[in-house]
Amino acid sequence: MPSERFLHLPEEKKMRIIKAALKEFARVSYDEISINRIIQDAGIPRGSFYQYFDDKQDLQLFLLEGFRKQLREKVRPYLDEGKGDVFRFFQDALPEIVRVGMGYEFKDVCKNAFSQLRYGGMCPGNKMFAEDGKWLAQEFIERMKDKDDTYSMEDMILVWEILLQLIKEAVVRIFLFEEAEDHVIEKYQKKIDIIKAGIKTKETKNV
Repeated sequence: MPSERFLHLPEEKKMRIIKAALKEFARVSYDEISINRIIQDAGIPRGSFYQYFDDKQDLQLFLLEGFRKQLREKVRPYLDEGKGDVFRFFQDALPEIVRVGMGYEFKDVCKNAFSQLRYGGMCPGNKMFAEDGKWLAQEFIERMKDKDDTYSMEDMILVWEILLQLIKEAVVRIFLFEEAEDHVIEKYQKKIDIIKAGIKTKETKNV
């Protein structure tokens, strides 16, 4: 995240750097982003950039903070209302991510981040996805501990991992490959229905 030095810059200079960064993120994919072009457009010395941010990954995570904050603000009350219903949560999560991401003022930053989800390793997009996935899992587990349910905790953890991969694939299709949102969401939700029906059958047989 940005240094205190950046946070205390005059608002005009801060916005000049942000606008230059947004312009570069909109122009090319993450791998091709040039810090040199950002500092030239912002009119700052190269050394100043590294006093504000560690690297372009640090800059990307800063630009995405508002997007992530909006989603997290919606999650807790939704989880409380759903009382740990993992299927219901994932059914509704993708449309919400698309709605916030497409309407977010830094949409191209979202697109660059989600485009990285198709690669392995800990590139920025995967790192962000892993951090948010871990946070979400902890929130769910707290609500599921005392829940009287037909599903075992062991099975639900496995289901959680499967659903995370499904939503990861779906956001790549929408944001990177720009496939029709309605079509991707419909297929994604059908897959969740199949998984839910499958685990319900399994638990019924075990009774």
